[in-house]
Amino acid sequence: MPQMAEQSKHTIPITTSPFWACVRITRPWNVLMVGISMMLIRMAWIKPGSYKLLELDFLIPMIIMMLLAASGNVINDYFDVAEDLVNKPRRALVGRVVSRRTALLVHHFMVGAAMSMALAISINWRTPTPFVWSAVVAGLLWLYSPMFKRRFLRGNVIVSLIVGQLPLWCTLGAFNFSAWHEILHEPAGKGLVTYALLSLVITFLREVTKDLQDIVGDADSGYDTIPVRWGRERSVRFLKISHLCAWPMLISAGILASLQFNLGTESLIFLIPFLGATVQLFRKRIDSVSAWQKLTLGGGLAFLLFLV
Repeated sequence: MPQMAEQSKHTIPITTSPFWACVRITRPWNVLMVGISMMLIRMAWIKPGSYKLLELDFLIPMIIMMLLAASGNVINDYFDVAEDLVNKPRRALVGRVVSRRTALLVHHFMVGAAMSMALAISINWRTPTPFVWSAVVAGLLWLYSPMFKRRFLRGNVIVSLIVGQLPLWCTLGAFNFSAWHEILHEPAGKGLVTYALLSLVITFLREVTKDLQDIVGDADSGYDTIPVRWGRERSVRFLKISHLCAWPMLISAGILASLQFNLGTESLIFLIPFLGATVQLFRKRIDSVSAWQKLTLGGGLAFLLFLV
């Protein structure tokens, strides 16, 4: 009986309030980090020295990406009801605390708001780029669970690309579209692209790590992730090799940033949590690796703070 009570305790939803459940499934802290990262990128690279963050040319694109990120989290929970009950029962709220219909309505509302704003700035700027770009991101997020995650590697690549595109999205409204080629060949532009690539790589590693944690539920649901196809041990070896291969790239990026912006060792701040991720990986403490990888992305934001 005590064992059954303990098991029941671990399956009780983290909240019983439909309102807070709706808030939680948007992953508000992750969405907030999207907004903060865009602000820091804007101040550090796009318009250094400018603190006019309330300009509509920046504020509206930022809100668009925050809404799309939130909607992606909601629709992911909408499609992943069965596997979430296995992988993270306390955080499985859709279908228990909040109905699937409500979750779908929340998703549609946020996507509708984001696409309306994207259409407005496309008309204002006389270019289809913001609307088409937003539509592609929204479509990829919608198809992630029902399609891409069921096909080997594609789900991980899609999420990584969506995270990696954020720094480039921040340039919308700041420059003339015809000047993009020239801007990306300048030192600041190269730094922006490097930051985007590093975000992409670290996100890919984190997605594989999360798939390793969710291997049981994903296998039951028919997802073709790396851990499901390769097994736990081979996937851990893949992550170890990938982390070791990422080190030269991360160190080189830190050194180049230090030279470009006349910084000291603070340019290497994002390496500290990545070291933690690597150490925990080799100690086979997989449950903490994802948290260290997330801190590595946070370390990238801390690096941007030194540039502001």
